[in-house]
Amino acid sequence: MAVASAFEPLSRFYDSAAAGILNILFFPMTALMVLGVGYVRHWIDGFVQAGAMKTGDFADLADAEEEYLRAFDEINATTDIHDPRSGGLYIGNPFSLQHPGRH
Repeated sequence: MAVASAFEPLSRFYDSAAAGILNILFFPMTALMVLGVGYVRHWIDGFVQAGAMKTGDFADLADAEEEYLRAFDEINATTDIHDPRSGGLYIGNPFSLQHPGRH
């Protein structure tokens, strides 16, 4: 644009309506939106293909969830003061710091 002040034909072009339209058309955000449509379609199609599951995968998923819940139950047992499986944390344990008769 600095050249337009020294070069008369370019200066006249920048004063025209065509320059305004081209400025909007080639504005970086407009170009990103237009080019981004194809990218977003390709990106979403990748999720659809990657997310397709076979029938046997559901059984594996159910087994994994069952194993996770079993492991989480064991973690809860070791950190819950009201669960006798928590050892020294159990409030009914006379050696526990939370035992009412300890103090």
